[in-house]
Amino acid sequence: MHDNDLFQLALGITSPWFVASSDFDAANKRLDIRIDFHSGSRFACPDCNTDGCTVHDTTEKTWRHLDFFQHQAFLTARVPRVTCTRCGVRQVGVPWARKGSGFTLLFEALAMTLATH
Repeated sequence: MHDNDLFQLALGITSPWFVASSDFDAANKRLDIRIDFHSGSRFACPDCNTDGCTVHDTTEKTWRHLDFFQHQAFLTARVPRVTCTRCGVRQVGVPWARKGSGFTLLFEALAMTLATH
């Protein structure tokens, strides 16, 4: 199994998303995982849920993820904005993070758990 396949399974990334690359920097104790979506993918409008909206453009975003052993981990992805016939151009959500957050859902869950103890 290749690194990207392992990370994709471990992160629970499913189509149209996939792990495109990973970069492990032992000296800086950092793991960067790049996530992308397949060319020609269509997404649901985040506002009205109309399915099959085409990609208008993308914005690159990065989220802090749970540590990979003693190394900080970050997910970076091109996040599409779609053209909806009803709503216009809208930014889609990603399955690993809340809208507007710089942290993954798993990182936020760990932080909340630690804050309560």
